[in-house]
Amino acid sequence: MEISLDLPDTAALVHLDQTYLKEALVATLYHVEKLSAKEACLTLGISRRAFEELLPRFGFSILADTPETIDVELCA
Repeated sequence: MEISLDLPDTAALVHLDQTYLKEALVATLYHVEKLSAKEACLTLGISRRAFEELLPRFGFSILADTPETIDVELCA
C-alpha cells in the first residue's frame, strides 16, 4: 500500500525525511493498537528490539500503559 500526504512547507516540516515520518506513523499506529508489534516491525523492516528502541523517540513506552505495567514501572 502506498500513502501520499501533502504537508505545508513550514520550517518545522521541511526538515523531516520520509523515514522519520514512516517511523512516526507506524509507532503511533502501534500505540493506538491499530498495528501489532510484528506488523510494525515488518512494515519498517526492522527487528523487534530495534522497534522497541524506536518507540521512546516518539514518546511511547515499550510497555502497554496498564495498571499492572504502571505498578511495575513505579516499583523499578
